Amino acid sequence: MAMRQSSRDVNRNAYTITYDSSSHWQVLTQMHGSVWPTVLPYCLFNASVMVSLSLLRYYDIDDFEISNMGHVYITMVVAFLLVSRVNTSYARYNESRNFLSIMYREVRELISTMAAVTKPKNDTIPSKEWRLEVAYRTCILLRTAMAVIDYPEDEIAPWNLVELNGLEKEDVTRTTFLNPQVAALRTERLSEFEESMRVPIRISYLLRKSIHSNSTRLNNPMNIALEGRLLSSVDGFMNGFYGMRKFLTTPVPFPMVQMARTFLFCYVFTIPFTFLSDSVVSGIYHAIAVFIITYGFIGLETCAIELDNPFGKDPNDLNNLALAHTCIEDVYLTILDVDGLEFAERLRKRMHLGTDYTETESNSLLGGKV
Repeated sequence: MAMRQSSRDVNRNAYTITYDSSSHWQVLTQMHGSVWPTVLPYCLFNASVMVSLSLLRYYDIDDFEISNMGHVYITMVVAFLLVSRVNTSYARYNESRNFLSIMYREVRELISTMAAVTKPKNDTIPSKEWRLEVAYRTCILLRTAMAVIDYPEDEIAPWNLVELNGLEKEDVTRTTFLNPQVAALRTERLSEFEESMRVPIRISYLLRKSIHSNSTRLNNPMNIALEGRLLSSVDGFMNGFYGMRKFLTTPVPFPMVQMARTFLFCYVFTIPFTFLSDSVVSGIYHAIAVFIITYGFIGLETCAIELDNPFGKDPNDLNNLALAHTCIEDVYLTILDVDGLEFAERLRKRMHLGTDYTETESNSLLGGKV
């Protein structure tokens, strides 16, 4: 039975939430990707507490009024911690998206440069086989990197991907700690997630070897400057991957998150008690005010939580796997242009082993018949 690729829908039309910022009505009422489903229970709870306290006081059953001086003093602290939290999460979100862009860009640049500089004087079968090998190792480098990013959600290790096969899978199995003999070299036992981060590093090594082998496999090898340019694309990709690795292994410091959330909850859920000291006797007014204040504070914290991890199945998460598939399809099209339908088809089939691959899909993408 073939391993599953991913539990997410990679054919999703949008890579993330889309909306029309010029339409006030759409922005205010759109539920897909909104914080309302998460925040609404908190708002209703706090408003109901306000109504209950008002009724208890109105019927002289009990009075839970507290001074609002505490809120006056900690309002600035809560606002500072909450805004800092959101800004930190948003900065991390943009940083992770930048690292993804670097990886996608370098894959496209590597393949297009390789095709442009080697095609004119290298049109033999061995030359095409070399380009096919470089293209496959580039694609599988990107795919294994995406598997590392998605592992916390999908728990699919890169070595279990159906796209990783042939000599490359044998090499990963033989030269990493999946091999019991090699495992004896490690200092301490790591989690499967941490071990999975080694796979793209190993694939990048194989890709560098393939690029360097042009001197013996091409009729007209590249000069050292052109070879260095391809290798620099691999370096650029790995810089993006190492940045993502840092992102995945360095969350927002826990003490900051804990402190901000403690202050936030203590502040928000004691607001109904301070409102009892308001001279306005309308319980409805108090309930509405508490509802809106709760939405504002808890909503910002919910946004920060969403931004903390931009990868997964949530509506606002980046569909990095769909972006990677688009990038891999660009590689197919480049190979189609330089080496023809046969080699583009071979690359596509190798990247789709174990999936519902059909000849119709192939013809649709490649614009021809097998």
